Amino acid sequence: MRITFLGSGAGAAVNPRRGAASIHLSHGDARLLVDTGPGFMERMADSGLNPDAVSDVIFSHLHFDHAMGVVELFSRLIARSGPPVTVFGPRDTDSYIEAALAFARVNATGDRIRAWLDGVSVELTRPGDERELGGLQVRSVEVPHAPYLECLARRFEAGGRSLVYSGDTTYAPEALVPLADGADVLVHEAFTEQALERMAQRLPEAIREGLYVGMRGSHCPAADAGRIAQEAGVGVLVLTHLTPDEREAELVAEARGAFDGTIIVASDGLSLEV
Repeated sequence: MRITFLGSGAGAAVNPRRGAASIHLSHGDARLLVDTGPGFMERMADSGLNPDAVSDVIFSHLHFDHAMGVVELFSRLIARSGPPVTVFGPRDTDSYIEAALAFARVNATGDRIRAWLDGVSVELTRPGDERELGGLQVRSVEVPHAPYLECLARRFEAGGRSLVYSGDTTYAPEALVPLADGADVLVHEAFTEQALERMAQRLPEAIREGLYVGMRGSHCPAADAGRIAQEAGVGVLVLTHLTPDEREAELVAEARGAFDGTIIVASDGLSLEV
């Protein structure tokens, strides 16, 4: 398996240094997009990856910075001759994709393009789902992030190797330690209090409390990501979904306090063989 980060940032408009969340995962003939944050296709081009080769799309959850770019994907892929993609996602993914297809159809010209869009399918992967996808075994568990959305972490296995992607989550060892047990690579979202304070100082005082509540209540400190990696016995921890004010040294130091394996801070374009 090879994983390439097409976006390693939290949000889109708030993070000029990093693109919104998106990962390209390849294995054999499979070319999967795991989340499609807006603007991911530019970074896909920068990485030398072919969007026309995408076979399937997998959503962790439906926040805009993880899913909105699927409209870009549909608008680009309708030029190819390959089969329509299948989108795998949590609850309400079918409604989301219906709306995205309606947007793409506005610019659809010709019967072939409309037929391609009509062929796009959705399969809901609810908590506990296990399936084979393009030669990869994929397992899904629910993680806590936003109370109004179903949010899923995924484990991908092939050829005796394993990769786990947390998606967006708070500190959730009860879900993620079993999922990541013995994994070769754990890709986990992370933030530091130092970066949170730097971000807060740029905001009006009236809205700082909302930032604190939002980040601390729905995301995971880097130290806790390290704890999960250590308890699960993973080989490599990759920290991602980073705010603009994060500093690599601080992220690594926080995670290192709990995890004695390899720590990597993700960046757009980073590509790793699992």
